Amino acid sequence: MIYLYAYTNHKENLDALRRAKVLFEAFKAEGIECELLINDYRAQLLAREWGLPLATTIETIKDIDAVATVEDIVIIDSPEELDGKVLEYPSYFKKVIYIKDVCSDLVLDGADIVELNEKNNLFSVVSGDKEDKTLFIYGDSDYDKTIIKNLEIFKDKNLDLYWGNYFFVKYEDKLAEVFNNIVEPEEYYSAISEYQKIITSDFQVAIESKANGANVWYFALDSIDNCIVELLSKLNIPILKNSITISNDTKKDDTIINNIDKEIVKITKNYM
Repeated sequence: MIYLYAYTNHKENLDALRRAKVLFEAFKAEGIECELLINDYRAQLLAREWGLPLATTIETIKDIDAVATVEDIVIIDSPEELDGKVLEYPSYFKKVIYIKDVCSDLVLDGADIVELNEKNNLFSVVSGDKEDKTLFIYGDSDYDKTIIKNLEIFKDKNLDLYWGNYFFVKYEDKLAEVFNNIVEPEEYYSAISEYQKIITSDFQVAIESKANGANVWYFALDSIDNCIVELLSKLNIPILKNSITISNDTKKDDTIINNIDKEIVKITKNYM
């Protein structure tokens, strides 16, 4: 069996789940069965809405061996610390493939390392006709209520808002006063295919949106790592700070982002 472990956390994002969806569909296209491992029930429900099968929930990366056996291949996409028995996974399982996210310095010795960057990444490509409208995707969680704290910035900007899967209950009422429409989490993939303009504070969303032909801006509502700044520059994605001023020019650039899903499938098949 191949296990795809995607880290999910209500205080962070679902980027690993988005990438797991890409891999699951790539393996399925090859007739290869996989099982998804995630960390929480709400992510499991959304995964079903995104077309994934019922996942198995585990507490942390250290519980993968409670499900997978020595005969299994494990693909890990997680920012969790690599210590304790996790360091033994590459020698315990048949094979471990570790997906190293952009700007991460985590490396699992003994595993096959697949490094993501601005040119080689994992993203879904969704067919759809673009409409001249703008969507703001802060992310999947707003634990510190950053949007509310900066609500004045969004007033009279003619924006729709993506409702993060982990946004607080009753948060929506206040946001609905400023944003035109609320896009639900299960509508994520139709949204990135239909919106011509996407403003986001999530790098993975920026990658997927640009790969699907949208004009993308990165809104640094929080502090932004210098590494992310460099990657956005290479992708020709402008960075917004303190205010939202975007161009109406919808001209496409020639930036190419390679989807490496088939490469990971190929690597995996070598150990089957």
